Amino acid sequence: MSRLLAMIDEYRDAHGQPSDASIARAIGIAPQTLNSWRKRGMRKLPNQETLRELARFLKRSEADVLYAAGVDTGYIIETEADPAADAAEAG
Repeated sequence: MSRLLAMIDEYRDAHGQPSDASIARAIGIAPQTLNSWRKRGMRKLPNQETLRELARFLKRSEADVLYAAGVDTGYIIETEADPAADAAEAG
């Protein structure tokens, strides 16, 4: 499963299952975009503002959201070490 969608689904589980459409509108993207991420995967990295708004909405760090999106799009090759998790532990 997509790392970014897993973050979104964690949020949904913790906050009464808001719809994908309401989440999409809250972060400034079309509901069809989030639906496309679910159906076809994330093919390209979302723009910086979308990632920033998603991080704010999910109450996650921008680094966590960027890392997840980077892995999902293939820009980051996932290894055993997760720099976002390492930074959180050190912080």
